[in-house]
Amino acid sequence: RLQRNKSTMASAWQPPYWSHPPASTDTWTLDEIKQGNIIASYSLNEILTKNHPSRRGAAVTFGRIDDPSAVDIVTAHESCSRLHARISFDKSGTPWL
Repeated sequence: RLQRNKSTMASAWQPPYWSHPPASTDTWTLDEIKQGNIIASYSLNEILTKNHPSRRGAAVTFGRIDDPSAVDIVTAHESCSRLHARISFDKSGTPWL
């Protein structure tokens, strides 16, 4: 459920109870591709471990809205919605979209 504030979009979403950050020995990246070219590459491990404004910890959210309280990765692709998707990891380190 999304709640709209004056100039920002905040989410009441919380990670699933089963989600855990992946092991520090696992390396996860997300490549943003536009017209067949990688335009950005993101370290999911860094996003999940640093003190990120979203404070979701066990999930990474991406979309087109430029609001750090709502998304961890701002995408440039026109096919992505403002709050497009989340990746959560389970206890075994398996990612879920």
